[in-house]
Amino acid sequence: MTTSAIYGGRRSRRGLGYQDAVTLLDCLDLHSGVYDEVGFEELDDIVCISAGHATYRQVKTKEDASRHSIATVCRPEFKNRVETSILGRLFSGKPLTDNTRFCLLLNETPIADLDAFKIDRGDVRGVVPDEDCCGLAEKLRDLDTPDGLEISWFVDRFEVMVEARTIEQVEDLILHRLEQPVSASLGQAPLLREVEDVLIRLSSLVARDAMARQPRRWDASAFEAALADAVVAATGRRTDGTTAPLQSLKSKLGPAGLTPEETAAQSDALLVYRRRYRSAVGGERAQFDSLNDHVFAICSEVSASRRAGQIAPGPIAYAATMMAVCERPLVPAREVSQPDRLAALSDVTARCENRYTDDA
Repeated sequence: MTTSAIYGGRRSRRGLGYQDAVTLLDCLDLHSGVYDEVGFEELDDIVCISAGHATYRQVKTKEDASRHSIATVCRPEFKNRVETSILGRLFSGKPLTDNTRFCLLLNETPIADLDAFKIDRGDVRGVVPDEDCCGLAEKLRDLDTPDGLEISWFVDRFEVMVEARTIEQVEDLILHRLEQPVSASLGQAPLLREVEDVLIRLSSLVARDAMARQPRRWDASAFEAALADAVVAATGRRTDGTTAPLQSLKSKLGPAGLTPEETAAQSDALLVYRRRYRSAVGGERAQFDSLNDHVFAICSEVSASRRAGQIAPGPIAYAATMMAVCERPLVPAREVSQPDRLAALSDVTARCENRYTDDA
């Protein structure tokens, strides 16, 4: 396989990942009341519905430092077939209303003529110079339009949105936006790793529904249910204040030989530990971080011995880890109770930073 073929496949996957990330941003707008529904991979990459009117969003990413212009988005993929251009596809084959919008979402600021159509998320497009509108309409003059509509009708409803350059930057924005709804669910500020877990779970759901055989849409209630499930799975706390087993911890302790009752007890102790962790500030938070760092280092050492064949996997590896965490000095000049040591071990284990067998 050639280098270009390998790059093309990986580039395509990154593009889909970026599209899923900005879809999740639209779902957060849905949660805030901006939209009534958000659809995945149906009439376009993303379809946002508000009061019966659609915004059709097409996502195009670049990684080669080049920038889109009116010329590039109107250039046909097949010669003399303007409907195969980026905007030709965006403007074609859609149900239309007076308030239909057509949005091209980019990860790089476009060249000036296309940049004239740019809006920020949540804003309404302002006045665009006539020369830019006419230039765009001229490029698409041969595009077939329904019901006798002029191409200018589509140009008047066209906008460009520029999001962050990389998927990591988009996810960082999502993390900040998730803090408030996750805090509202917990009744207190979440830990960063809990919000990250919520992000991962929601992103997986978006990717799943985008790949479904039949196109799917989320309304506000569907997103709220998905968010609530993700918060419970990530934190072990339900909205009514009751607790739920942490599946990530359960999946690790089962192969270690623990009974369901022992796993539930460790999960409960972990949830108490994390509540204390969330509430900690200043020096107390630093002590929690130091404790977790020491426990993680011990877990890494035992895991290395297990993978080298010096310690058997499963219950024996679990016992060796427990003994090391309970008996070794963890934080100099500070006594740490055994329950806190074990709760920290459960925390490190639940975060996929420790396991007792690699078979799962």
